[in-house]
Formats: sequence, structure tokens, C-alpha cells
Amino acid sequence: MSLTTVLFVLLFPFGLLAPQEVPQSMSWITILLVLVFLVGLPVLTFLLIGARIRAKERKADALEGEVQKAIQAAGFEPLGEGKYRPAKRADPLAPGGLKMEISTNPLLRKEFTLRLAAFSNTVHEFELRRGQPVPPEFASFAPLLERWDSCGKMFAECYAAKVTRDPDVTDDARKLVELAAVPLSKAYRGGTFTYREGFEKDVPQWHWRYDFRARLPREVHRVCVSYYRDGPLLNPILLRLFWELAGDGRKLFVSDTEDLSFLELAFGRREIACWGAIVEFFKPELPLAADLHTDGGFFGGLFVAKDVPDGFEIEGMPKVFFHDAVLKVFRKLRLYIRRLWDDEFSWYSGEYEILSASPIDVRTPLQKIAGEIGAQVMDIDRRFHKRLVIPLDY
Repeated sequence: MSLTTVLFVLLFPFGLLAPQEVPQSMSWITILLVLVFLVGLPVLTFLLIGARIRAKERKADALEGEVQKAIQAAGFEPLGEGKYRPAKRADPLAPGGLKMEISTNPLLRKEFTLRLAAFSNTVHEFELRRGQPVPPEFASFAPLLERWDSCGKMFAECYAAKVTRDPDVTDDARKLVELAAVPLSKAYRGGTFTYREGFEKDVPQWHWRYDFRARLPREVHRVCVSYYRDGPLLNPILLRLFWELAGDGRKLFVSDTEDLSFLELAFGRREIACWGAIVEFFKPELPLAADLHTDGGFFGGLFVAKDVPDGFEIEGMPKVFFHDAVLKVFRKLRLYIRRLWDDEFSWYSGEYEILSASPIDVRTPLQKIAGEIGAQVMDIDRRFHKRLVIPLDY
């Protein structure tokens, strides 16, 4: 095969050289220059970027060590993986802690992106940026914007972030801990609940596979509800409804999330009990923070029962096995609640399925909560879609 043919094979797929444009003879220098342009430059760029990333990672490790010294000077001890807890406290199981993250971005500058956060036992979400107005209710965060590019609260973390090489965060670490201790939760008013009962005629297989549904008791009761706000994940209103439905029963969440240290630092170890893949929470703020923190990865279902059911002894049990394990103990559960997927099986729909082997009254507590927050209740006869409550805005 001639060099001219090789050149044609390389260039023709990119539309850079048509058949009629192939010259009869080309100099070695021309061919070499074209090959360098097509192959050499991308390879060289890739190698330079890789070398830059490795160099910044080494410098980031050095900066992380300096920042850790500043955090320790603020009175915290390292736990590993960027987490810290107060070094001296009377109760080792009490809440409180910090998290530090350093990123190599921006890659082509000498600075790094530093994020420092203090864990809080209340849940909110907002962001403040330097140079932009600060709402009065968040005025206590304003002093941080004098030294940081942004700050705010991301669920159970009061954070501050900036692009910097300065490791001195001692005073700001103490400030974030003070802010995290102030109760600051998002208030929910208005909105729409949806409510429907029973199984629809065309239940998707990813909701109820035919063999799974056949294993349900014939007298099973099913109610599906939604309160779609800011997305399909858990929110305080839904959890309040679930808590009221549970009554004095134990609230047992099934999850494949193995690392719950962020909850321990935010709420304290006493608020969590674990048995394999089952986690028991005593306050609704904990599953809310866990679900938002993991972008929905935490919530694999909620059992309400008198005792911890069998079959979930393996920690980190894959979610694909949850449903089968639930059906084996379904008659022992007072309630089983899970989140349904959308019609394309691509993301959560925002609708929650409540199942029970005996009659359940969901409407009464739902109407009560709706009246207290000024929400409306919409009865639907089909699967929920967010367009039922959120108009399409182009």
C-alpha cells in the first residue's frame, strides 16, 4: 500500500480529502506534517493534560495537608476521607463535624477549588455568591462572602467554597460550625398532593413484575400519593405523612448505602440503628438528609413493623434484591412504602406507593396535612406525572 493510499484512508472519513483530490505524488514532508497534525497533536495534548493533572494532584495533596493543620487548630481531629469531628467533647456520640474537599479545578491555574462544610441537624438548600444580594434571612452567612466565592447550605451541610491557594481556614471553620448549630430549615407551603387507590390495568413491569404481583396477598391494599416539590426525592411533607401513617410502629428503611458517617456527624450516632441493609431512624430529618445527600440513592423503601424483618442481614445488599426480600415478609409488615419510577424507567416519578395487607386510611392524615400547609388534594385515576401539577414552561 502506497503512502498516498494511506493518507487517503486517514483523511477521507473526516471529509478532508475527496477521492478526486488525491494527488498522484506527495512529498514525504507533506505526508509527515499531515500525520503529525492528525495523530501527533492529539497525543501530545493528551500527554500534557495528563502530566498537568498529576502535577496538580501532588500539589493538591500538599495543600490538603496545610488545610488539615488549620482545621486541627480550630479544634477538630481527622477521621479520614476529608471528615473531621471535634477533638474534645464530653459525648463522643453527639453530632458535630466538618468536611473538607479540594479539587484540581481550574486545571490551568495555580489555584485549587476548596470547599469547607460543617454538618447541621436541619435541612435546607440555598446558595449565596459574592457580589450578589443576600436575603435578610441568610444575613448571618454574609461575612463569609468577604473571603469566599460562595457559601450557603446544601441539605445538612453549611458550606463555603472558593478558588484559592490559602490554607488558613481556622476562623472560617469555627464560623461554619456556629452557623450549622442555628436551626435553618426550608418551609413548604401550598402545592398539590395527588391520590389514587388500587392497581391500574396496565401496571408497568418495572413497578410490579407479573410474578411478584402474584405473590401479594389477595386482600392487599394499595394507595399511591405524591407531593412533588423541587423534584421526585423525599421532602419533609412526604416524610411527615409517612410518620403519621406509621404511628407507634418502627420506621425501618432499607438501603444499599454503606457509608452513613455524614448522618452521624450531622445528627449524632444515637439517632441511627443499623441491621444489615436496614436502617432505623427516629427522626424524619435523617432519611430526608440521606436521600437528598445521595441524590435518591439512599431510599430503597420504608417498612413499618413491630420488629426488624428477616432477609436483610447483608450490609450493602444490592437494590435488585430488595423487592423479593420484602415480599417474603410482607404479611409481617404494617406498611411498605417505596418510590415508583417514571413511565420510561429512567428516573423517579415522584409518586410513592403505600402497601398494606390490611385496610389503611391514608386520606385522613393527607387531608389534615394539606389543610395545615394550604395544599390541595387531587384525585387521579392514572399514574402520576409531574405535568399534572407543574405546567410545562417553555
